[in-house]
Amino acid sequence: MNTLFIDTHGEVVVLAIYTDEKLMKKKESKERKDHSTICMPLLVELLTESKLDIKDINDIVVVNGPGSFTGVRIGVTIAKTLAFTLNIPIRMITSLELYLDTIQNQEYLVLNEKNGYYIGKIENKQIIEYEYIKTSEFDSWALNKNIVFGDKINYENLIVFAHQKEETNPHVVNPFYVKKIEVENDKRS
Repeated sequence: MNTLFIDTHGEVVVLAIYTDEKLMKKKESKERKDHSTICMPLLVELLTESKLDIKDINDIVVVNGPGSFTGVRIGVTIAKTLAFTLNIPIRMITSLELYLDTIQNQEYLVLNEKNGYYIGKIENKQIIEYEYIKTSEFDSWALNKNIVFGDKINYENLIVFAHQKEETNPHVVNPFYVKKIEVENDKRS
């Protein structure tokens, strides 16, 4: 079984092919271009180097956020389109869940974003709550909390975790946003 992994939540675009849950090939693009101009050529390159046709893909795992608003939408759209067109399963994994395999006994997992932090509350090796905290509020929030910053992803084991997620109908796969836009914040006041 060949699984396509798509991650466009951050500055780096990561695409990978797993065969029977073993990482076969991974491609990254750290270019400072739009993800929209990087993803499809990178996918073609990945498939070519893996000696696979798109029809050889049996399922898809996509990182659906939180992260870059546009980046997440691009990755999710590609994943949904491929899953629907090929009639194959799709699974979603959050950007914070990417790091779960590499951390130990922390209560909170934190990912840095240009204006703040995405935070996941961890319980039993799962993230049970998500929130976004602005940079100006982070130090006071972090006092006396057991936190770890996500900085390493174990791509070898990632797919095993992702395959434990439920298959989802491509029509209901959507980006996962934690950060509220200013208009939403003003409505709560």
